[in-house]
Order: sequence, then C-alpha cells, then structure tokens
Amino acid sequence: MTFRVTHFDMNHRRRRLVVHGAGNRQQAMAWIEQLYGDAWYISAIRLIGGTR
Repeated sequence: MTFRVTHFDMNHRRRRLVVHGAGNRQQAMAWIEQLYGDAWYISAIRLIGGTR
C-alpha cells in the first residue's frame, strides 16, 4: 500500500513523504519515525490509485 505521511518534529519542522510498500498505516508511520525521530505530530493517509 502507498501512504502520504506528514511528520512534524519537536521543532515543528514539517516533512511530507510518500511511503510505498507499507503493509498498513502503523508501519508507514513507524518507518518515518525511524528515519526522523519521534514526532510531535504525525498523520498518514492511504493513497488509492497511486501517487498524484
């Protein structure tokens, strides 16, 4: 599955990424937190029909 993830760190730096191949929403968010550290705010939405 493909997810669009928005990650804000504790300094309020925003990162928007697309995660391909995640099994579910929790895995997509965990992968982003592994890359960029704990999030102050994180959201993930599933993309249907690929990226746009």
